[in-house]
Amino acid sequence: MFSVKNNIKRHVKTKSIIIASVIIAVAVIAVLIISKFGFGNGFTVTYSADSKVAYRTYGTDSLQYTKDGVTYYNEAGTAIWNDSYTMTSPIAVERNDYTAIFETGGRTVKMYNEEGFVYDVQTQDTILSVSVAENGSIGVITNGTSYTVTVYSPSGNMLFQRVEAESGIYPLCCDVSPDGEIIAISYIDTTGVEIKSKIGMFYINSDVGADYTDSMYGAVEKNDEIIFKMYFMGGNNLIAIGDRNITSISAAGVEEGSVEVTNEIMGVGLCGNKIAMIYGEELSDKEGELPGTIVFVSSGGKLSTGDSAEVETDYFVCSDGGIVAGSGTAYYGFSSGGQLMWSVTTTGNITGIYPTSSINKCIYTTRTWSAMANMNNFDPDSYDPYVATNIITDDGQETENKTENISGEENETENENSTSDKNISDEKKEETEKENNEKPQEQTENNKNETQN
Repeated sequence: MFSVKNNIKRHVKTKSIIIASVIIAVAVIAVLIISKFGFGNGFTVTYSADSKVAYRTYGTDSLQYTKDGVTYYNEAGTAIWNDSYTMTSPIAVERNDYTAIFETGGRTVKMYNEEGFVYDVQTQDTILSVSVAENGSIGVITNGTSYTVTVYSPSGNMLFQRVEAESGIYPLCCDVSPDGEIIAISYIDTTGVEIKSKIGMFYINSDVGADYTDSMYGAVEKNDEIIFKMYFMGGNNLIAIGDRNITSISAAGVEEGSVEVTNEIMGVGLCGNKIAMIYGEELSDKEGELPGTIVFVSSGGKLSTGDSAEVETDYFVCSDGGIVAGSGTAYYGFSSGGQLMWSVTTTGNITGIYPTSSINKCIYTTRTWSAMANMNNFDPDSYDPYVATNIITDDGQETENKTENISGEENETENENSTSDKNISDEKKEETEKENNEKPQEQTENNKNETQN
């Protein structure tokens, strides 16, 4: 009986050791996961400060585009595929699964989807704007000796080209219908006393448009207004967004109705099956909404309002999951229904916040690193790979300290004194020595020894 008890004790002791070892191993793995992926909320990636990184999200996956190329990441931060190019300031235009990358003044458009590279086109003249259709076609406006509007098929073949030779009338934007059969072009007419906008509806197939002059089968004019963005919505119904009105135009090229705009429009994008806008200040002759109010436009041209950030914004990005708007260092997340879900105050190091399929999960981007994170109670320092806010001293006490990231941005914790040195090296020894030289004279000798070590 005694031997059985001893045997049981040995088994219990062995089991306890195994359990303790497992707990320690799990803790270590958790620390590693947190270090790499940012407290379990997503991934963190780093890059050089001159990369000009931005994102287009695909659900919880993302397409990172830079001046040197694109990389597709899954939700865990694993690079699935990449493609290279050279652009000074790349711009992304998206619709459904397609993302077109180009730059204003360039001559190349690169088209991608979730699977990778689809096609590219080379233009003779410099690019002014690009629109992407639901089927992967693109409309490209270029400028050389004259303005030209060109439509390319989902495989990159030229389907339509119109040279605008008339002086004083300039194409401003365009969009291709979901079925790829129609292109709508918005023009600014400066030939008269006041500015006019003209919207022309053209058949892309020359055989179909043979009975019409220049294949234009419909037109709408708007006086004292600039139509600066258009989307085909709900089939071939066109929504034309102007600085005075939102106009709905049928597939037959006939105006069906318009709604007055009461405020300056600071941003426009697609949020699911709706057009999302954000208002700025009231127009001088209108009684409008608060600055920072989210406004939705339905496929039929009806307007509805959501919550407001109550400030004028200069940053606006949409996804199917919601909208992020920004003003200076303050950013606001709105759901796809227009409800304000969170707000974040950041440092000047941030370059953008990109919503995924959930407005609460976004890609937070700075000049040198990006992290997919939950934006509720978000703390950038928890993800910043160049910030160390807690160090353990020789006597085993944890103290708060400050360092700088490689972009030169300061990150400070509470109860700290600021520093004027902006050239701290990446090596820890040099960094801490410079910090010690700048600490106040009343700092204790013990604390000096701690930071030097």
